[in-house]
Amino acid sequence: MIVVDDLEAIPDGAAVIIRSHGARPEILQKASEKQLTIINATCPFVQKLQKLVRELTEHGQQVVIVGDRQHPEIQGVLGWGQDRPFVIQTAEETEQLSGLDSTQAVAVVAQTTQRLSILEEIVEKLKTIVPVVNIYNTICKATTLRQDAARELAQKVDAMVVIGSKSSSNTRKLAAICRSAGAKTIEVADATELDTAQLQGLRTVGVTAGASTPDWVIKEVIGKMEKELNLENQEEQEQATVEESPMEQSLRDFSLGDVVTGTVEQVSDEEVLVNIGYKSEGVLPRQEVILSSDQTLSSAFEVGQKLEVQIKKIDEQEGRIILSRKALQKEQKWQELEEAFEQGTILTGIVKETVPAGMVIDLGDGYEGFMPGSLVDIRFIPDFSEFLNQEVRFKIIEMRKERQKIILSRKQVLEEEAQAKKEEILHSLKPGQIIRGTVKRLTNFGAFVDVGGIDGLVHISEIAWHRIETPSEILSVGDEIDVKVTEVIPERERIGLSLRQAQPDPWTQIDDQYKVGDIVEGKVTRVVDFGAFVELIPGVEGLVHISQIADYHVKHPSDVLTQGQVVKVKILDINTEARRISLSMREAAPRPKREPQPQVKQQQETGTGLTLGDVFGDLFDDLNKDK
Repeated sequence: MIVVDDLEAIPDGAAVIIRSHGARPEILQKASEKQLTIINATCPFVQKLQKLVRELTEHGQQVVIVGDRQHPEIQGVLGWGQDRPFVIQTAEETEQLSGLDSTQAVAVVAQTTQRLSILEEIVEKLKTIVPVVNIYNTICKATTLRQDAARELAQKVDAMVVIGSKSSSNTRKLAAICRSAGAKTIEVADATELDTAQLQGLRTVGVTAGASTPDWVIKEVIGKMEKELNLENQEEQEQATVEESPMEQSLRDFSLGDVVTGTVEQVSDEEVLVNIGYKSEGVLPRQEVILSSDQTLSSAFEVGQKLEVQIKKIDEQEGRIILSRKALQKEQKWQELEEAFEQGTILTGIVKETVPAGMVIDLGDGYEGFMPGSLVDIRFIPDFSEFLNQEVRFKIIEMRKERQKIILSRKQVLEEEAQAKKEEILHSLKPGQIIRGTVKRLTNFGAFVDVGGIDGLVHISEIAWHRIETPSEILSVGDEIDVKVTEVIPERERIGLSLRQAQPDPWTQIDDQYKVGDIVEGKVTRVVDFGAFVELIPGVEGLVHISQIADYHVKHPSDVLTQGQVVKVKILDINTEARRISLSMREAAPRPKREPQPQVKQQQETGTGLTLGDVFGDLFDDLNKDK
């Protein structure tokens, strides 16, 4: 292996490792053009920072990076922000931000090894300069824990030995933290730089190291201290010596298969970082989560969410824990389904497949249920394809865990809801109410009308104010009509309805339309022995007595009239209270004036010499007039 600062020094086709500090995007592009095999070892936290700066810059935001401009990590990050971000190390430098628009918001990110206290100090200063400061804490969790542990340890010991390269930003920050905690601080790169004379007379000494300091270097420094100082209480010293010990202890506290609760720290398209109390976040890969077809990690999880996970893999060398939720999701889901089955809870699911025998429903978290065709609906459905990809409601009616068999019924839900609706309607309806309904079925004796989940009967006599032969003369299936409730018998689930009573009574209109003496047209509706009934308007009939049919003797009304015949009648009497009208056809058609008839005198000889005309004179004319 060789170390280079320029890709030009690498022959084409070779392999190149990008160190944990990361690199500018143009370097990666150039390496690709040279057909180099790229091994990208950039720290995930640095990659997160690079991606964030790129997105913020592309959205036109002002970005301030809290860090060291000369640090290789920041040099690389600036490339991802097209060199637009501002870089500052101290709060005082905020006053020297040339080009910063003080009227616009600022997005603040931090070098992954930055001290949190410095970030907070700079943010407070920026708040006095710009109207809005959006903070993105990009400090590595492991770095934060390391710094906190060093601060806590420095407060308990007489001196702190900080091991690491003097060019390491992380190591320098650890030393600064130890000094601020009040401990004598000694910085060494390895055991050769340690002057044990500086530790003479001290009772306790703490040791911490930068993130990139190899373990063997730390052990050499500790070994030299133990050998030359001959520490009396070695056990106590070992417990307080290495700052990483509490973190390594936390690693030993986890075992494969353990179920732990953590907090979501970050969500991406491929993984979720979960804080489970370890020195770095546990990684929950996408493939270790059961998601629905349209679900993503971003839609399923959010930062700050409490999450139960299972330890799947522990990488002690990398200090990395892989998490899983699959088994937990399936177990938890089965418990939820069992509870729903026992309590008869109504559930919902998406129809993912239809077959001739029924439908397959996605229940979520890796489970599917089957709904037989006979349990899909109350009515017969020949083709279930109309339900494909639709959300349906159902109840679980059978479960077998050993076979993961789950049988569902939508029909049961519909039947129970229909029965509940029916009972609600039966107890809410009162005689006299006017309600809206839909004609569902016609019979010879009436019409069945759906009034909200239950059918009521409109008897044929209650369909119209006038006489009809069949309900189909007035109604058709599917008609929406207003009906009046005439009776409700809940125990028999019986509802009596009237269509005509929900409409104005035509007899109330008679006095406004007609008066005695009017001559009008009407239609013969019935012919009986004593006369004929004539309809004036729908629902109102009057009687023409047999004696009022003609000006001559009528033996039977049917000799003169037929049903459906239109005739002229004169109104003789109106009695709205008794709902009776007397009519006359004879008076509606006045008799034409009699023409004089020529008289032919018959010279019939009698014994006296008189004719019949001489004897009777105008007697018959007078009789006719009287008649």
